[in-house]
Amino acid sequence: MLSLCEVCNPARYDDPEWIRHHQALEPYSVDKHVFRHTNGGHVYRKGWEWTQCIYALDTLGAITPSASGLGVGAGREPVIFYLGDRIQNVTAVDLYGNEGWSGSVGKEATAEVVTHPERWCPKSMDFSRIRFVNGSGTDLEFEDDSFDFCWSLSSIEHFGGHDAACQSVREMARVTRPGGIIAIATEYLLLPEYRNAEYFTREEIDRYLVRASSRLELVSEIDWDTLPVEYLIDSIVLPNGADRRRRHVVLNDGEVQWTSIMLVFRKALLHQIP
Repeated sequence: MLSLCEVCNPARYDDPEWIRHHQALEPYSVDKHVFRHTNGGHVYRKGWEWTQCIYALDTLGAITPSASGLGVGAGREPVIFYLGDRIQNVTAVDLYGNEGWSGSVGKEATAEVVTHPERWCPKSMDFSRIRFVNGSGTDLEFEDDSFDFCWSLSSIEHFGGHDAACQSVREMARVTRPGGIIAIATEYLLLPEYRNAEYFTREEIDRYLVRASSRLELVSEIDWDTLPVEYLIDSIVLPNGADRRRRHVVLNDGEVQWTSIMLVFRKALLHQIP
């Protein structure tokens, strides 16, 4: 059985059950290029993140009609709308409408996501179960134990550095109910000698994310060895290659190479805490 905690994994596209979730997510997305998978060539890491998130949540029994979920740095992700059709309520937090944020790194957090969410969800649905909140990912303004699960996909690395990402994980742990699930994707630097103020080496993932909260435990060991060699040697060279569709998995800015990694945690029950 494949680990739920893993580096971006093209082998998932050969798993019929995983692909079933991928296909079920597509109607909620305006980013159709992310779903054009053919014989490995069009694996797109954002699509992998979205689907791996809902696949993990579903596998762990978190997606139920009575559940409440929180997306941190969620922008206009199709995961918001997919879950809005399946659970009791969804809260999406981002700096919606913040000109400095939405005009640069947070381009998916335009204020129109709040006022006209239907523009980013092609599928007809009841949007009343979705609440968009303008807020910080490092200071979540919710009570302790408010949500059955949380997710955050390639957002925490943009919150202000490694310490801020660590604080965001602690905040997600705080607002998630005991026994609940937290799914986090972020940017993983492929070589240990790489350095980046926002992205994470393997050692930094352990230090700042895995060990962020004593209340969280990974649901499985991390599989670090998921990338076939053709993805490693055929990286997306930025900025010119940003729009390339083929093997959009490993990115290369001339200084470092990185891809996505998914970490899935369960919050400990109270009686398990020393």
